[in-house]
Amino acid sequence: MFTENKPPEDPDKLTKIYTIPSGLPGEILDSLCKQCESFEETLKPSMVKGDIVNESARISKTHWIHTDHWIAAVMAHFVREANNNFFKFDLTCWSEKIQYTVYGGKGSKYCWHQDTLASAYRENEVRKLSISLLLSDPEDYEGGEFQLLSAGQMSSYRVSKGTAIVFPSSVVHRVRPLKSGIRRSLVGWYGGPGWR
Repeated sequence: MFTENKPPEDPDKLTKIYTIPSGLPGEILDSLCKQCESFEETLKPSMVKGDIVNESARISKTHWIHTDHWIAAVMAHFVREANNNFFKFDLTCWSEKIQYTVYGGKGSKYCWHQDTLASAYRENEVRKLSISLLLSDPEDYEGGEFQLLSAGQMSSYRVSKGTAIVFPSSVVHRVRPLKSGIRRSLVGWYGGPGWR
C-alpha cells in the first residue's frame, strides 16, 4: 500500500551521507569519463520539476542515460553498498534514468532542492537514495561545492574525481554557483516502496 512520500524519522540515517572513494582503477574511471564526454554533443539545458527550464534555480546541461547502460550498473553497486552498510532502506531499482550533468562556467548552479519524487518506472514507489558520482578533479573548477542542509546544519563537500556521495533523497542539497571551470557528474535516484 502506498503511503506519503516522506522518510522515517531516523536522525542517524537522515542527517548523514555515505561517501565512497571508489577506488576504480584509472583505466575504468577514464573509460567512464570518456563515455560521458561522448554524450556532450546531445546535452540539453537542465530542467526542474520534470520539464521546466528555470535558470534562477538551475543552470547546467544534462544527458539522460538508460538504466541498462553499464554506467548505471557501476552506480547501482555504490548505492547498494551504501544501503547495505548504512541506510538499510527497502530498495528495489532505479527510479529514473541516470543523469550526466555538466556545470560549465561562471554562474552554473543548482539551488537548494530535494529529490523526493515518485518513481518514473514503478507505480507506488518513491525515490529513497540519491547518488552523485564526481567526474571532475577539484582543480578543474572553482566554486561548485556540493552542499547538504540537514537537521539545521549545512555540510560542504569538494571530493576527488571518482568519489560517490550517497544520501537520502529527502535531504535538501545544492551545487553552489561555479566561479570558473567545468564540473561533471553522474546523478541517480534509487527507489523503493512508499515509506511506511
